[in-house]
Amino acid sequence: MYSFMTIIVIIVVGITAGISYLIADYFFKMKEHELADKGHEMAETIEYFIRIDDRDTLYKYVVAVDRLVGARIWLFDENYGLMATSYENSSRKSSSSDGSLSYFFDENSTMTNLESEGMALLNKDVKHGKISDKIRLILKDIYSGKSVKSQIFHPYYKEQVILVGVPYVDPITKGRGALLMTEPLSGFDKFLRNVYIYTVILGLVALVFSLFIVKKFSKTIVKPLLTMKESATAMAAGDYSMRVEVKGEDEVAELGNALNSLGSDLNAYVSKMERTEKMRRDFVANVSHELRTPVTIIRGYNEAIYDGTVTDTEIVQRYRRLINEETIRLEKMVRGLLDVSRLQASEEIPHKNMEELPLAIVMRNVAEKLMIKSAEKHVEFSVDADENIKILGDGDQMVQLILILSDNALKYSPENSIIFLSAKKLEDGSVLLCVRDQGPGIPEEDIPFIWERFYKVDKSHCRNVPGTGLGLAIAKEIIRMHGAQAEVKSGCGEGAAFEIKFPKDKVV
Repeated sequence: MYSFMTIIVIIVVGITAGISYLIADYFFKMKEHELADKGHEMAETIEYFIRIDDRDTLYKYVVAVDRLVGARIWLFDENYGLMATSYENSSRKSSSSDGSLSYFFDENSTMTNLESEGMALLNKDVKHGKISDKIRLILKDIYSGKSVKSQIFHPYYKEQVILVGVPYVDPITKGRGALLMTEPLSGFDKFLRNVYIYTVILGLVALVFSLFIVKKFSKTIVKPLLTMKESATAMAAGDYSMRVEVKGEDEVAELGNALNSLGSDLNAYVSKMERTEKMRRDFVANVSHELRTPVTIIRGYNEAIYDGTVTDTEIVQRYRRLINEETIRLEKMVRGLLDVSRLQASEEIPHKNMEELPLAIVMRNVAEKLMIKSAEKHVEFSVDADENIKILGDGDQMVQLILILSDNALKYSPENSIIFLSAKKLEDGSVLLCVRDQGPGIPEEDIPFIWERFYKVDKSHCRNVPGTGLGLAIAKEIIRMHGAQAEVKSGCGEGAAFEIKFPKDKVV
């Protein structure tokens, strides 16, 4: 009996220690790898900002990436000097707590913030404080061209952090700089504590149960426990598909169900984390690419004018026109990003803040706004809506929504075609708003993704259509804030119809 109990204790302890160590090691390595990937992605963009000597935008970019990925960023030059950091003093945190990209594009956010009292103290501590020796040892390896992954105690977080450092090359001085990224382990430590507690509770249940029936049912108990151990070891190694076969309704069966539930929860957690990380990584890459393109064009044409490569007055005028167009496009992109971030941070509009909106009038106003643009393409707007149909909503946002959908339809409409704007009341009391064009349509495989930021249908028939790729992302958030639902009906060569259904509680 006692030998069997010893085996049970060893198994329970082994499960606890194995899950604790292997899961911790697995997630630590995965997090280090993810931060390293982010660091290498950032290095190219940082080199670009240094090349164009735009330190203000560099600082804003570093802060924006911090907000997006949740890791503090430290940027050093080749002389161990702190060039930029995402560290924020208390005043900045209180004014930018929404975690949006508005901080990135804040005109008042410049490198002069580095001269604030808090940043000055931070720079002093880095160079002369308690962390000086540790940081210098890490930076020494990075400056030699190595990528560094480590876990250290951070004096500002007052806890262990994952630290990843990658080198970059200063395109001006050709010297090597260093990028440090740190992420606290507090959230994961809490998760691990829950795993420890959960495992211990399960172990105690198994021990108590075995005390009563160890003599008669030792074989019946040992076999499922061994299976559970194998399942726990598999989960700790990253395989969450293995499940324990559960028989009966006793305590051992409960333990098996609990372990199966833990495996399912871990699998869901990892999948969610991978999806979130992919979204963050894709978004950072898209923002960097979309901003880099117009800036590169502007710089190229400006340099041609500045250094005298182009002297012909007509060509110079054309270059200036192109610079102005790219500047306007960049401004629209920034404004769109700010709108998306602001709307995403907003909840559904409460009824008390809504106003009665006659859809027919709003749709005609939008058609009038686009009259000149539609006349250039010989496209007509047809408005069909009952004058008595009214919904509750935000007037400015509703105009913006219909304008986005109508302008999008106009971009893809061929000459001498018609864009149909309609609104009708359904039998269930809801209202259906529809914007339909006679354009080339949207391929079925692209429809689920058209609401995403920067997503453009890359087909031959619409390759040259202008736009920032943010309009439908803004429209999606406006629809959400009004408690409505959107459906897109289309196909190649069939035109596209955007249907927005407002629930009956939003209908007057």
